Amino acid sequence: MFLCVSVLGAEKTAREIYPSYELTKRINDGDFVQRIEGLMATLWMITLYIKMALYFFASVLGIAQILNLKDYRPLTLPLGWIAVVLSLVVYPSVSYQQEWDDTTGTSFSLSIGLFLPLLLVVVYVIRKKQ
Repeated sequence: MFLCVSVLGAEKTAREIYPSYELTKRINDGDFVQRIEGLMATLWMITLYIKMALYFFASVLGIAQILNLKDYRPLTLPLGWIAVVLSLVVYPSVSYQQEWDDTTGTSFSLSIGLFLPLLLVVVYVIRKKQ
Protein backbone atom coordinates (compact mmCIF):
# COMPACT_ATOMS: atom_id res chain seq x y z
CA MET A 1 0.00 0.00 0.00
CA PHE A 2 2.91 2.32 0.75
CA LEU A 3 4.29 1.79 -2.74
CA CYS A 4 0.89 2.38 -4.33
CA VAL A 5 0.37 5.65 -2.48
CA SER A 6 3.92 6.86 -3.10
CA VAL A 7 3.91 6.03 -6.83
CA LEU A 8 0.29 6.53 -7.85
CA GLY A 9 -0.78 9.13 -5.30
CA ALA A 10 -3.49 8.96 -2.69
CA GLU A 11 -6.41 9.89 -4.97
CA LYS A 12 -5.54 7.44 -7.75
CA THR A 13 -4.90 4.66 -5.21
CA ALA A 14 -8.31 5.29 -3.65
CA ARG A 15 -10.03 5.34 -7.06
CA GLU A 16 -8.51 2.11 -8.38
CA ILE A 17 -10.17 -1.23 -7.65
CA TYR A 18 -6.80 -3.03 -7.74
CA PRO A 19 -4.07 -0.43 -7.16
CA SER A 20 -1.26 -3.01 -7.01
CA TYR A 21 -2.18 -4.14 -10.53
CA GLU A 22 -2.06 -0.54 -11.72
CA LEU A 23 1.32 -0.19 -10.03
CA THR A 24 2.77 -3.17 -11.89
CA LYS A 25 1.60 -1.70 -15.20
CA ARG A 26 3.90 1.26 -14.56
CA ILE A 27 7.07 -0.81 -14.03
CA ASN A 28 9.64 -0.09 -16.74
CA ASP A 29 13.26 -0.89 -15.97
CA GLY A 30 15.45 0.22 -18.85
CA ASP A 31 13.03 -1.06 -21.52
CA PHE A 32 14.00 -4.57 -20.45
CA VAL A 33 11.62 -5.41 -17.59
CA GLN A 34 8.20 -4.05 -18.42
CA ARG A 35 4.57 -5.08 -18.75
CA ILE A 36 4.69 -7.60 -15.90
CA GLU A 37 1.02 -7.19 -14.96
CA GLY A 38 0.38 -10.66 -16.38
CA LEU A 39 2.80 -12.07 -13.83
CA MET A 40 1.11 -10.05 -11.09
CA ALA A 41 -2.33 -11.33 -12.12
CA THR A 42 -1.03 -14.92 -12.20
CA LEU A 43 0.51 -14.62 -8.73
CA TRP A 44 -2.70 -13.04 -7.46
CA MET A 45 -4.82 -15.91 -8.83
CA ILE A 46 -2.49 -18.54 -7.36
CA THR A 47 -2.65 -16.80 -3.99
CA LEU A 48 -6.44 -16.60 -4.12
CA TYR A 49 -6.66 -20.28 -5.03
CA ILE A 50 -4.45 -21.32 -2.11
CA LYS A 51 -6.38 -19.12 0.33
CA MET A 52 -9.70 -20.46 -0.93
CA ALA A 53 -8.51 -24.06 -0.64
CA LEU A 54 -7.28 -23.53 2.93
CA TYR A 55 -10.50 -21.78 3.99
CA PHE A 56 -12.60 -24.50 2.38
CA PHE A 57 -10.60 -27.28 4.02
CA ALA A 58 -10.83 -25.57 7.42
CA SER A 59 -14.59 -25.13 6.99
CA VAL A 60 -15.17 -28.75 5.98
CA LEU A 61 -12.99 -30.05 8.78
CA GLY A 62 -14.66 -27.77 11.34
CA ILE A 63 -18.17 -28.78 10.27
CA ALA A 64 -17.15 -32.45 10.42
CA GLN A 65 -15.86 -31.95 13.96
CA ILE A 66 -19.00 -30.08 15.02
CA LEU A 67 -21.18 -32.92 13.65
CA ASN A 68 -18.91 -35.55 15.26
CA LEU A 69 -18.16 -37.22 11.93
CA LYS A 70 -15.19 -39.59 11.66
CA ASP A 71 -14.37 -38.56 8.09
CA TYR A 72 -14.70 -35.12 6.53
CA ARG A 73 -14.60 -36.25 2.89
CA PRO A 74 -18.36 -36.87 2.42
CA LEU A 75 -18.95 -33.16 3.16
CA THR A 76 -16.61 -31.83 0.48
CA LEU A 77 -18.91 -32.19 -2.54
CA PRO A 78 -22.09 -30.74 -0.96
CA LEU A 79 -20.18 -27.87 0.64
CA GLY A 80 -18.35 -27.28 -2.65
CA TRP A 81 -21.66 -26.89 -4.47
CA ILE A 82 -22.90 -24.57 -1.75
CA ALA A 83 -19.72 -22.48 -2.10
CA VAL A 84 -20.18 -22.23 -5.88
CA VAL A 85 -23.79 -21.10 -5.53
CA LEU A 86 -22.91 -18.62 -2.79
CA SER A 87 -20.11 -17.16 -4.90
CA LEU A 88 -22.67 -16.28 -7.55
CA VAL A 89 -25.33 -15.04 -5.13
CA VAL A 90 -23.31 -12.99 -2.62
CA TYR A 91 -21.55 -10.71 -5.14
CA PRO A 92 -23.44 -10.73 -8.45
CA SER A 93 -21.33 -7.86 -9.87
CA VAL A 94 -18.32 -5.72 -9.06
CA SER A 95 -20.46 -2.60 -8.59
CA TYR A 96 -22.62 -4.42 -6.05
CA GLN A 97 -19.47 -5.58 -4.25
CA GLN A 98 -18.13 -2.03 -4.04
CA GLU A 99 -21.45 -0.70 -2.75
CA TRP A 100 -21.73 -3.47 -0.15
CA ASP A 101 -18.14 -2.94 0.97
CA ASP A 102 -18.77 0.79 1.39
CA THR A 103 -22.06 0.46 3.29
CA THR A 104 -22.17 -2.86 5.13
CA GLY A 105 -18.72 -4.38 4.88
CA THR A 106 -17.05 -2.40 7.65
CA SER A 107 -19.66 -3.13 10.29
CA PHE A 108 -19.85 -6.78 9.25
CA SER A 109 -16.07 -7.16 9.40
CA LEU A 110 -15.96 -5.50 12.83
CA SER A 111 -18.64 -7.80 14.20
CA ILE A 112 -17.07 -10.98 12.83
CA GLY A 113 -13.42 -10.02 13.24
CA LEU A 114 -13.48 -8.11 16.53
CA PHE A 115 -16.66 -8.54 18.56
CA LEU A 116 -17.17 -12.27 18.02
CA PRO A 117 -13.61 -13.21 19.10
CA LEU A 118 -13.93 -10.90 22.13
CA LEU A 119 -17.21 -12.58 23.02
CA LEU A 120 -15.54 -16.00 22.75
CA VAL A 121 -12.72 -14.85 25.05
CA VAL A 122 -15.24 -13.55 27.60
CA VAL A 123 -17.17 -16.84 27.50
CA TYR A 124 -13.89 -18.76 27.92
CA VAL A 125 -12.89 -16.68 30.94
CA ILE A 126 -16.30 -17.11 32.55
CA ARG A 127 -16.28 -20.88 31.97
CA LYS A 128 -12.73 -21.19 33.27
CA LYS A 129 -13.66 -19.50 36.55
CA GLN A 130 -16.54 -21.92 37.07
